[in-house]
Amino acid sequence: MIKGNKLRLRYFFDAGSGVCLWSGDDATEAQYGFAIDADDLPLSINTRQWLRYLIAWFDTSLDWDDAGGPARWSAEEQTRFRLAAQDGFSRLQHELASAGYDVFDESCTAGDSCPNPASLRIRIFLPAADPCDANGHHQALLTALAAFSPSTLHAPEPYWKEPGWYEHYFELFPADLATFDAIVAHSEQGWHVTRNGECDAVWNASPGHVFLLPEVIWANLFLFCPNPPAPDQEYLPS
Repeated sequence: MIKGNKLRLRYFFDAGSGVCLWSGDDATEAQYGFAIDADDLPLSINTRQWLRYLIAWFDTSLDWDDAGGPARWSAEEQTRFRLAAQDGFSRLQHELASAGYDVFDESCTAGDSCPNPASLRIRIFLPAADPCDANGHHQALLTALAAFSPSTLHAPEPYWKEPGWYEHYFELFPADLATFDAIVAHSEQGWHVTRNGECDAVWNASPGHVFLLPEVIWANLFLFCPNPPAPDQEYLPS
């Protein structure tokens, strides 16, 4: 059992990573590194096998021959995975709490049990000669995002920070981690992704890499709860 302050573990899935546990603070990272192998933790063999099963299952949410395409899972399979992932979280809490670990669920799998359903939105910026040109880009972006059922949150607007740029703002569905990862996969490079309870990704254009349209310069994708819980409630077990 760990003496002193508890170590903090984050629980979420990242396609292709081979793990679902990550360090939640500097002390934990110093001991285990950032990505944590379940074999390095005081877990039962059954729980380790369950986590391996979940990781392999989550990897099937992407079409690896077309990683930028839509998520492959049906709504029914997404529901089954959420339930299984929550079972995995319960196992981790049960086995690790007494060993001196805090485990925080950042898997976005709470589903309907969460009082604040998630929202997935993206802001995309690209230059345009005039509003008519910007509207043409907007229609092209709707087509490029069609697999994710885009809904326009507002018409293209001039971006006050950069003359000549227009902002395009969409809500995407389903609002889950599999969709978030599928959109990020549309461009192999240029993303800076953070996962800290909610998920945020920023894309910057670079030579030889395109996201959705060649004209796109910058994009911000974020998966979040519109009405987040109070700080003292954020990590309460469900």
